[in-house]
Amino acid sequence: MKSIKNIAKKTLLCMSMAVIASCSNQDDASSQSEDDTFAELNAVANMAANMTGTAKQDKGLPGRYQLQNPLALTEKAQWFRTAGLGLFIHWGPASVPDIEDVWRMRQAKKGQPSQPKIVPEDYYNRAPKGFTAANYQPKKWLDAAKKAGFKYTILTSKHHDGYTLWPSKHTDLGVQKYLGGQDLLQPYVDAARDNDMKVGFYFSAVDWHLDKGYMNYKWGNNGMGWDFYGKPLNPNSVEKLPLEIVEQKRQMAFEVMEKYQPDIWWWDTGLPVSFEETAQKYNPDMLFNNRGNWYHDGKNKGKFPGSSYVTPEGFHSLEWQHVKKLIEQDTPWEVCMTFNRSGWFYHANNDLGNQTGNLTDTLYALARIRSWQGNMLLNMSPREDGTLAPANYKAMETMSRWMAWADVSIFETKGTHFPEQSNVPITTSVDGNTWYLHARPGEQKDSKSWGRWKKPYYTHTEPGKAIKVQDVPVIKAVTLLRTGESVEFSYIEGELVIDNPAAGPDGLHEVIKLTLAK
Repeated sequence: MKSIKNIAKKTLLCMSMAVIASCSNQDDASSQSEDDTFAELNAVANMAANMTGTAKQDKGLPGRYQLQNPLALTEKAQWFRTAGLGLFIHWGPASVPDIEDVWRMRQAKKGQPSQPKIVPEDYYNRAPKGFTAANYQPKKWLDAAKKAGFKYTILTSKHHDGYTLWPSKHTDLGVQKYLGGQDLLQPYVDAARDNDMKVGFYFSAVDWHLDKGYMNYKWGNNGMGWDFYGKPLNPNSVEKLPLEIVEQKRQMAFEVMEKYQPDIWWWDTGLPVSFEETAQKYNPDMLFNNRGNWYHDGKNKGKFPGSSYVTPEGFHSLEWQHVKKLIEQDTPWEVCMTFNRSGWFYHANNDLGNQTGNLTDTLYALARIRSWQGNMLLNMSPREDGTLAPANYKAMETMSRWMAWADVSIFETKGTHFPEQSNVPITTSVDGNTWYLHARPGEQKDSKSWGRWKKPYYTHTEPGKAIKVQDVPVIKAVTLLRTGESVEFSYIEGELVIDNPAAGPDGLHEVIKLTLAK
């Protein structure tokens, strides 16, 4: 433990609430409400975007695109490269409807910079009591997810508030205190493995409960802040976090690794732990994202297991110039993004927790991600009682209909051509003999029809224009994947041109199958 003698004064966090699910235009009052919600969540995103879980070793890449201490994927862990689609699940006390989000205790009231939106003590008095898990049915979640095409899943075992979803022996905040010791992780693990899905856990090394006597709760720590009780606090008066608390957190992480032996450990800020203490001891094939080497203000990193893959956050953060470099470096990657309109956690404000984003956009985003050889980690937000909104199940049912014929174009594929030599995403079979052109979901009617968050989903795709692909080898057949019917095309000197088809069933995009002559 000598490497962590000088623990920093401030405990920070690393979870960006970066992208908000897309929404349709409604009446003026509703639009104003959506604008307010967007501004609120975007404020969190802007704060969190300043945090990074990686050392900036490569000036050509943003921090969250970078690996520090790269770990090679073992033979059994190679599944991650072609997994394609993961389910992210944010669930805990922050899911209580009138709490809205764990971040509120770190944010100031509008126009009152010295006052928190929620006094931290208030959050801890209310949120854990309201988190009941009374109708918790992870099998129902994951049965639906499996049919929708999800290959792996990540659940928040402990978020920034410090509440543990398993009965930990190393903290007094969690199911061991409020739910009679009910283990919420084991049923999730069982349901995932019954569905042949890889199991992962989100784990935050910051803990605003254990750290409460050693932190300024005001985000940014500029000037005066506030303490656990919402009283004014001079950030310079904050004492260093004792090593005993760091050790508590280490032991909590080891508890989860030992009992459940996850396939993925999704750090959100890390701890001074080594590869020998983690993967080598509990699961040698365990994967680690790239947010584990940074903790306690980033001033004293200590040991950490290393990074198996990188995790940019929010689809809007993906830029081809950066992704291209990941592909060239053969770096595995995923992008995490929200689906429920309330953000990462469920909340009842304006009923947003019961609504999802536009599935048409989301599945087109998936096609783009797969054409760039990455994975999508799509977040869904259960309510405090453990139920998922009907809109989530409806979306997964719709996804399952699309996946019934389109899955071959998403999983066990490679990417090619897009965007430098094509204006639609293209995936290929592993042998490269079959190409899948992901047509746009219909055509754009006007410049505003994509909505606030839709533009990133369709960048480089030229709505309203024909599909064009350059440098195409000799073609044997061009068909619509869903039906097998032939598709008209022109092919001159290696350039393929096809009229973009109308959207298919459920308004989702069609896939054109291109069979090459051998």
